[in-house]
Amino acid sequence: MRAAVVDALNTIPYLSDVPEPSETPGALRIRVEWAGLQPTDVLRVRGTYKSPVFPYIVGGEGIGRLADGTRVYFGHSLPQQGAMSEITMVPEAEVWPIPEDADARQVIALALAGIGAIIPLEEARIQSGDRVLILGVTGPVGQIGALVARQLGAGAIIGAARSLEALQRLKERGIVDAFVQLGQGDDDAALAAEKGDRGYDVVLDPLFGAPAEAAMRSVAEGGRLMSIGTRAGRTMTLTLTELRRRHHHGVDTGELIRSAAERQAAFMRLLGYAEAGKWSIDTVTYALDDIEAAWAAQNGSPHAKILIQVAHDA
Repeated sequence: MRAAVVDALNTIPYLSDVPEPSETPGALRIRVEWAGLQPTDVLRVRGTYKSPVFPYIVGGEGIGRLADGTRVYFGHSLPQQGAMSEITMVPEAEVWPIPEDADARQVIALALAGIGAIIPLEEARIQSGDRVLILGVTGPVGQIGALVARQLGAGAIIGAARSLEALQRLKERGIVDAFVQLGQGDDDAALAAEKGDRGYDVVLDPLFGAPAEAAMRSVAEGGRLMSIGTRAGRTMTLTLTELRRRHHHGVDTGELIRSAAERQAAFMRLLGYAEAGKWSIDTVTYALDDIEAAWAAQNGSPHAKILIQVAHDA
């Protein structure tokens, strides 16, 4: 079968013919139609996320069909048997049925990224009228975070990222009410200019590092900064004065902390919100044959969820 394989640290996946996976107790065999590429796939190959055993097939999430034809989303293929292959094996608890008429690209865009957004925002307990800042808003987690925050009752949503064009597009679509362009020399001043009279009540932070530091200085008294990723750095430095009367939470939404049942319930809430609100998350599609181009895009700043079409007829 065809699969995207990576052989060693700091290398690029390539298309190869590999044997079909063996049956594994507790896992289901899935014929893959679509797969999702995500930042953690890149981090794994860099050796900064988990401990990959090489060679292995790239990817963990996708959409496909069971032997009886049931259409399913899956989030965590077994190690070595990644999603970017014609057949994969997935622990049974991580296989979630989806409607036949659901748009595969939107489901994958919503799933892992959406769970990463909805759980911390629900835990932040957004109140009606809260001013919410979304860092990295042009990426899938950020876009979904802005939509979820609106659903949870936020009064104003401010998006922050580096790409002015992408920020303007989100504002035109009504996903954010205002935006802050980061990386222009003084992020502290730029974020403070949009914080309103009291500051940001909630911040969704998939970046950490310097952007999170700057955001924390503009958090309102009693406000909450919810950190879920470290794309901009693994540390931040704040004074005690800057931390007083503000709250920082490091939130893990992954399978090692959250049960499959909890994550599936969050996923189903997302699908419901998306259908009711007619959400449309930005996506970019590549064929499995173009895995090297897709990998290059993920290494850059795609401002969209990257999808891999595995089956020609999907």
